[in-house]
Amino acid sequence: MTDTVKATAEKTAEKATEFFADVREKASEAAEKGKKFAAEAVEFNKANVEAVVEASKIVAKGAQEIGKTNMEFVKKNFEEVQVAVKELTSVKSPTDFVKLQGELVRKGFDTAVAQGSKNTEAMVKLASEMFQPISNRIAATTELFKKAA
Repeated sequence: MTDTVKATAEKTAEKATEFFADVREKASEAAEKGKKFAAEAVEFNKANVEAVVEASKIVAKGAQEIGKTNMEFVKKNFEEVQVAVKELTSVKSPTDFVKLQGELVRKGFDTAVAQGSKNTEAMVKLASEMFQPISNRIAATTELFKKAA
């Protein structure tokens, strides 16, 4: 009976050693996967932050350009108002005054509508450009989830 017990004990010890070796191997694999996942998560989040920074740069540059364009418009408009005042003060009759005033109002309205259209186009373009880096990150996230599924 001792030989049987001894053989069983040796077999059990051998199986236990194999079992723990297998557990150690699987734990090492899981740790490596965890490290790899953590590194990928850091890179992924870094890319997200870079996309937001890029979008912010685009907004700042676009706002600066829109502001510059609007300041040029204001300057030009101020010069045109000065010319209009000179024209109005040089008018000889009330009929000419009313006629000139109507022309100036029409011109002012057309200019305001044109500038409003330019501003709207610039804002739409800016919004599109601003969301492009973020849109790219959304596409990358979608692709990541597709691969994970």
